[in-house]
Amino acid sequence: MSVTGRSPVEGLRPLFLGLDADDGARFCYTTIAMKFVRTAGVGIAVAAFAIAALIGASATWAESPGSDASADSAALTAAAVPPAAKTTLGQKVKTLVANLTPDRIKRDIEFRKASALFPDFCKHWEKDLHERETNNLSKLIFTEKDGYETATYTAYGKVAACESHQSKDGYSIGKITYEEFQYYLAGKTQDEARRAAPKTVSDTHTTEIFRWDNGKWFY
Repeated sequence: MSVTGRSPVEGLRPLFLGLDADDGARFCYTTIAMKFVRTAGVGIAVAAFAIAALIGASATWAESPGSDASADSAALTAAAVPPAAKTTLGQKVKTLVANLTPDRIKRDIEFRKASALFPDFCKHWEKDLHERETNNLSKLIFTEKDGYETATYTAYGKVAACESHQSKDGYSIGKITYEEFQYYLAGKTQDEARRAAPKTVSDTHTTEIFRWDNGKWFY
């Protein structure tokens, strides 16, 4: 066997004349593939082409926006936001828009003023309760019982809660909470009974509701 030193492809050089670089390359690859078929056998070549086709198909499937993987990813993303949360947000927006009426806007402005003035109203109310208690003490009605002068009267504790809020329709509402006591006095004489330490007969947790109208709190 003689060695000429020529490339196996060199004999194909006349066939490349008139072909550009890309066409020549494709022709070269095709020729080599055909030689592979002849030497390695049809079965191995078919297997090689099948593997290449599967790899290409897998890449295309992975990049396809309509693939099942994309659909699963979209489904997982949608599942991350519960439908209830979307519904709740929609309801809040709907309620907010529904409340933006001229009357509601007016009541919101009124509430800002009413809530700012309510703490002073609570202080005034506590003062009124103290004056009412003093008035009750000055008008005691005594009853003789088992040789003692006895009387009862109503007293009031300090304001425990002073709150203001809006009703569902936006009206300003105030709430004051305090303790109301029923006291019992007893002594040999009325003067002695007045000076005696009062005994608690009852203790009532009292809450009073007030409304805002015409620029002030009413009770």
